[in-house]
Amino acid sequence: MKKLIYLFTSLILIVTGCSRSSGQSIESYWVAHSYDVCGTYQCQVRSSGYLPGQTIKVYWGDGSDTTVLTTSWIPDTAITNSYHAYATPGVYTIKMVLYNGSPVDSAIVSQEVRPCNYLTFYPMVDVNGNCVHDSVDDNVRSCSTFEVDSAGVPIDTLLVYAGVFYEASAPGGTIYAFRLLSPPTGLTLACASSGIIYDTIPASPFEIIPPRYLLFDCVSTSSAFDLSISATTFSNRSVQRANFSVTNSACIGTPALVRFDHSPKFTFNSVEPACSYTVSGTSVTFDVGTISANSFGFFNLKLDSATTLVLGDTVNSTFTITPVSGDLFPANNIVTRCDTIRASYDPNRKSVTPTGNITAGTALEYMLEFENTGNDTAYNIHIMDTLSDYLDINTLKGGISSHATVLYKYKAADLNILKFDFPSIMLPDSSHHDLCKGMVTFSINAKTTLSPGTTIANRVGIYFDVNEVVMTNTVFSTIPLPNTVKSIGLSKVELYPNPVSEILNVTVETGSFRSLVLYNAMGQIVSSQIVNGPLVTVNVGSLVHGIYYVSLRGDKESKTIKFEKL
Repeated sequence: MKKLIYLFTSLILIVTGCSRSSGQSIESYWVAHSYDVCGTYQCQVRSSGYLPGQTIKVYWGDGSDTTVLTTSWIPDTAITNSYHAYATPGVYTIKMVLYNGSPVDSAIVSQEVRPCNYLTFYPMVDVNGNCVHDSVDDNVRSCSTFEVDSAGVPIDTLLVYAGVFYEASAPGGTIYAFRLLSPPTGLTLACASSGIIYDTIPASPFEIIPPRYLLFDCVSTSSAFDLSISATTFSNRSVQRANFSVTNSACIGTPALVRFDHSPKFTFNSVEPACSYTVSGTSVTFDVGTISANSFGFFNLKLDSATTLVLGDTVNSTFTITPVSGDLFPANNIVTRCDTIRASYDPNRKSVTPTGNITAGTALEYMLEFENTGNDTAYNIHIMDTLSDYLDINTLKGGISSHATVLYKYKAADLNILKFDFPSIMLPDSSHHDLCKGMVTFSINAKTTLSPGTTIANRVGIYFDVNEVVMTNTVFSTIPLPNTVKSIGLSKVELYPNPVSEILNVTVETGSFRSLVLYNAMGQIVSSQIVNGPLVTVNVGSLVHGIYYVSLRGDKESKTIKFEKL
């Protein structure tokens, strides 16, 4: 992936592509809103081919325009970046015109310019115990919960990792209150604080509101601690890649050891960043140092294959952090991972535990991993996760993160969306092997009302600065059909053609199913219709290319079948 870096932080990224059959043309464009420079927007245009002197003129929709000379550092591609500060909020029609002496091509996008009513606050560990936010304080690494009040009325509940970046919708002068409901484990509010942060929406729509801080006391005489570990593995026929992260949500630092029991199909090679370790057969014990509430350990492991491996073979690994004696919650001190031998490795990926078949109501832990595989530092990274309708948003719990993370939870068109923001992460490129990776975890329950045959699909989009989104793999969790009920799954169902480009035909046995629901790979409902005969036709021509699922429901059975849209 070629990495294009700009010193520009984007919050809203709209990507709209277009293509032409030949000659000079606009190939793609996007508009990004910066929350560092409130009310300012960036427009990037890519055009096919490159001729010296060609320009892009951007009409911003408010009577102003910008003309920029194109540059080319990608073969046969010209790129321009234009910036504009709007005076008032509103919806503007932005037009981009490619000139090569005369107009050659154009594109239009509608952009909403929104007020910058962004309220920010950060839970911090008061490392020196002086009850003042200063440079030695550090972000809280574990999760806490806050209630949001607007004008005295509770309107939202937030899960907070290392900070909050909250977009308020009330008019100027409205007072917001962020009230602490549950503090991070092992921490107490510093100096008997009320646990409430107040902020007021300014009259100016583009005024930057300074951040607030809530301090937690880490000058404590308590010896209680809570070590925890999270880990993931990936295996192919030549190497196994694994990483683990360790946290301690209590104040007192605890010297910790991590024991890694790996499969005999691999031999241990190295750990990054370097730390002291011992090897005994298929067990490796790492001295990860003293872990406290304001410290964090994130390690990457490499193992080499010890024998000839076959695709699909299983690989089991266990990670255990000690000491356990005295730990407040020893249940999170051990993680077991079951992996399969795969052909390729994508460092930007998603995983779920448990894998495969689950029961309704199961708690699912999702891990999102990312790596800067480009050739320059990634200044800001964020991850967008649209949750499946089959997940119970009320059971969402924060996990751990490799870097300071701001979590947003919001709804759009009845979809539950999570955004994990890593502002100013400054993630080095892939030449810095031990520093270019990151991760974040969260857990959420499958709904208790799910019927057999239901498949929960999920993947995320990772945004490195203002580059195009990187989509991860899709992970699946399935409520299996019970083998003991003979009436389940016996009706014959056929889908054709598969893959399909326009019309998907679904044939069923008469009277076996009542409804057909079409889901995308993220578990979102695309369409639904009544089954009133042995042949059901589904028009999929307007769908984008990808994997989809047909879910058929009846009085006595249900069935879900996957197909590909070309």
